[in-house]
Amino acid sequence: MGTMAHLKDQVAIVTGGSSGIGFAVARMALAEGMRVVISARDKEKLSRALSELEKEAPGKDRVIAIPTDVSIASQVDAMVGETISKWNRIDLLVNNAGVAQWSSIEETREADWDRIQAINLKGAFLCTKAVLPAMKRQRSGYIVNISSLAGKEGMAGVAAYSASKFGLVGLTESTLAEAVEHRIRATVICPAYVATPLVAGHPTPTEEMIPPEDIGKIIFDLLHLSPVTVIKEIVVHRRGAID
Repeated sequence: MGTMAHLKDQVAIVTGGSSGIGFAVARMALAEGMRVVISARDKEKLSRALSELEKEAPGKDRVIAIPTDVSIASQVDAMVGETISKWNRIDLLVNNAGVAQWSSIEETREADWDRIQAINLKGAFLCTKAVLPAMKRQRSGYIVNISSLAGKEGMAGVAAYSASKFGLVGLTESTLAEAVEHRIRATVICPAYVATPLVAGHPTPTEEMIPPEDIGKIIFDLLHLSPVTVIKEIVVHRRGAID
């Protein structure tokens, strides 16, 4: 079965789709012949990303942008509803929207803690909850959650982020346990630093970080596996930081 044949005209929703990993995944999905919804909170960035992607999309009307705050259930439901009314299916959800903050536990304000959990963890829960009915009807679907190495190992200065990313690992495992009987799979990817706006200003040079396209390649490798093969978790290290 050829690359294009398998995924052609399938529908992907990518949160945090205006830059970084999300944008790379959206671009690859279009190259695979998929139809793509990108969502993000920043409308301007989102529309810039949309025009970029439209240039590359094979054929018209294969990519749409829906501004969404994933931490707000009504917005998530509206985005998923719009996707289904347009294309009548959802085959891939990539929960990639995320925020980070560097601060010690004592310096982390309660509001910052809440915001980070709401976007990184509750957002993935709300999106998962919203797509499951469509995927169950189809008896197929794939949910990919983008966690982090900080979701495998707590690190100083990122407690709120780390807690949210550990949470994503648990959410993924529970999703898989509930959904696999409906032929829906879920995988969590836990990368080290990826060269995206999220880590801008970090002392590690970008050329030593994982290219966002590599995370995209991993996701499409998962989609090309046999439907009986289940990968719970993928941990992605950087060459410059192997302990």
